[in-house]
Amino acid sequence: MNIHESYFSIKNPLEIIDRWLNPYRYSKSSDIRNKRVEVKWTRRADKALNSRRSSLTIEMQIYFSCVVKKRVLFHDNPDLSAVDINDKLRITSRTVQSGSCDAVEFAKNYPVKDELTTSGAKKMLPSLLCIDYVNEQWVGEFSI
Repeated sequence: MNIHESYFSIKNPLEIIDRWLNPYRYSKSSDIRNKRVEVKWTRRADKALNSRRSSLTIEMQIYFSCVVKKRVLFHDNPDLSAVDINDKLRITSRTVQSGSCDAVEFAKNYPVKDELTTSGAKKMLPSLLCIDYVNEQWVGEFSI
């Protein structure tokens, strides 16, 4: 058994060192549908945000398909309703359902059928969002 490919795998030591050298230094909180969400970002992300001409919208998505997946999507010009964190950063949260349970389509495209609007789905909101900018790409993760 390869411990690095298991569910409880040990993270790449380089990722641990990188997180130690580039911690989440910036933080701000806001409310999404009456729930407080804390947003944290690194110095690299702050530098990338400040170099932008327009704001970045981050969508925290809970995706229901064959499996449930948390996704963080970064949009330059979205039509999504979002909450301003600062003049360069906006956040939103959506719970969506896929059009089908096709493993190949799920892995390639994450097809979205519609947004779930039940009271239970609306209660599934993030409490913490952490973002970074690594190798000229946005990366993020959130907790519920």
